[in-house]
Amino acid sequence: MPLVRIGRVRIGDSPRLVAAVIAPQRLAHLAEAKAAGADLAELRLDYLARLPEERVVACVRGAARATSLPLIATIRSPREGGASREGFAGDEKRREALFLSLLPHVHAVDLELSSPILPAVSSAARKAGVTVIVSYHHFLSTPSLARLRALAQLCKAKGGDVVKIVTVTRSPIEMIRLLSLLHERPSEPLAAFAMGRHALLSRLMAYFFRSCLLYGSLSDRSGAPAAPGIPALTELRDAVRKFHLA
Repeated sequence: MPLVRIGRVRIGDSPRLVAAVIAPQRLAHLAEAKAAGADLAELRLDYLARLPEERVVACVRGAARATSLPLIATIRSPREGGASREGFAGDEKRREALFLSLLPHVHAVDLELSSPILPAVSSAARKAGVTVIVSYHHFLSTPSLARLRALAQLCKAKGGDVVKIVTVTRSPIEMIRLLSLLHERPSEPLAAFAMGRHALLSRLMAYFFRSCLLYGSLSDRSGAPAAPGIPALTELRDAVRKFHLA
């Protein structure tokens, strides 16, 4: 497996816990993420879509100065579960420009496989030495294993240093499809797990099957989840320890 790093953290040799931070302007959340055992922090900037872009860049710059955790910049498209259709989140040209402005301040960017801005942003990120996560989300079910394989290959072909596939599992068979994909150990670092009611269970099983990234939320007071059913990072960390998965 080729060596991939997000900042100082090696990706692919063992699962890494990612704190999904939906209020990155609150620097205390980054300290909470580190205390909760996060290896990385994902800044969900689509939650800040009503702010001017220059304020978002300043927020990310401040976050980079405030924490030693490597940072992943995500501006999730509303088509794939983003928090807003307003501002830059709903405008692909503005979203692309913001991603490019953030490259000096983050260690990775997360882009949807379906996004029209993927080629331009991934190319610029590679030139800047920023790791590219290419992600695919399915909010209704889990595709067939053959389809999952094809999606993983396409994510890699489109410039992903890390491939991330997140689905909804409606049955044990669908859960097995995700785990089978992980078990096949493709040549690139792969993260695969479920959202929704099986989010915690899938993450525990995906940890055992060596998903390279696993996401948990912070105890945010807003009540807005970063993804459907996402477990608290502390809950995920404690479950990993309880079942001796680490």
